[in-house]
Amino acid sequence: MKYKFQCDGMLTIECQTPIKQTLTKSQASELTELIAKDLHAVLKINNNTALVFCGAAFSTEQLLQPKFPIQVNMTQYASAAFQGELNSDQVLSIGANDGFMPDGLRPNESQQNLLHLPFCLYTDDVNLAEQFEATLMHKGMVAPPTYAKICEQTQVVINHANYMTYLDLVAMMHNHYEQLGLSHLWQVIETALVSSDPKTAVTTHTHNHFYLVDHLLFTPYFSYAQFTAYFADTSIEDYINWLMAQRLSLGAFTAHGLAIKTFKADLWPISEEKVCLGQFEKQSISQSFWTEKSHQSSNQPKQVIYHQHPQAGVIAISVAQSELFEIHYPVTPHGIRDIEKHLSQQLGPGFESIESDVTSNPNGLL
Repeated sequence: MKYKFQCDGMLTIECQTPIKQTLTKSQASELTELIAKDLHAVLKINNNTALVFCGAAFSTEQLLQPKFPIQVNMTQYASAAFQGELNSDQVLSIGANDGFMPDGLRPNESQQNLLHLPFCLYTDDVNLAEQFEATLMHKGMVAPPTYAKICEQTQVVINHANYMTYLDLVAMMHNHYEQLGLSHLWQVIETALVSSDPKTAVTTHTHNHFYLVDHLLFTPYFSYAQFTAYFADTSIEDYINWLMAQRLSLGAFTAHGLAIKTFKADLWPISEEKVCLGQFEKQSISQSFWTEKSHQSSNQPKQVIYHQHPQAGVIAISVAQSELFEIHYPVTPHGIRDIEKHLSQQLGPGFESIESDVTSNPNGLL
């Protein structure tokens, strides 16, 4: 397109109950007409501006992903629609056909109360672009006709509806994570979103280590034996705190579109000033679980043991056979299932197992 500036925004709604997340083409067109009027009133838009609106409600995590793929896909559709002088300064609404949005604009199912319907303004007016970022959220209360139309189309009570920019949403999430005491997580996510050269290393007080390069998130997965060897004066409860923080962090990173690259921490510590991607890749854990093996005689009974914690669930699954002792650590949500499949192939289906509480028997993981 010929425009100099792209202004990325959204209509944010707070719902009492989950809604149907897509609008039909006719619904999207009706709502786009009202949104265009609202934006003209708030921003005093001139005629040298085009608008595209997506009639689908996305979660915050799906919108805030590296390189902002939803906005990129909207611009691709707009570029196709606005080709030629006769089609400049137009308004495009994108809605669902038989309940399905076009490729690249399909919302993930969400039960969240806060959802966003994105739009893009395209303009040559530098003052409009600056005003858009500076004032949209503060002046962008949805007009009564637009609010009524949203309630009618979603068929639920909308507690609040407001226009905001992508940077407004980033700032809001920054405050949200800070209030939760998870600012270290948002530091990684925000760097991936807004930095021109996304790269950072973050270490937490619970010994979680995260290395971001572009949209790739490298992180070590420690066995309990490694954890106690690498970090002095730590206990099984410290390891559980690390594990639960690790699971929470990776869940948040995954939701925001970061590619998780877990690696074995055979050598530690790693110099954060000399992060070596080749070293990470060499130690990469490609499966949903990884195995720590010992060829020493083990005092463990010759059976499968599920090492569990009351809050964290299954920490690891061990098996002792002859002189070989293996501890399988689930790394992804599918890890436990895949460990059990692996053990079924080794021991036969229906293998016998016992459960062990790691808080009373942490040495079972050493």
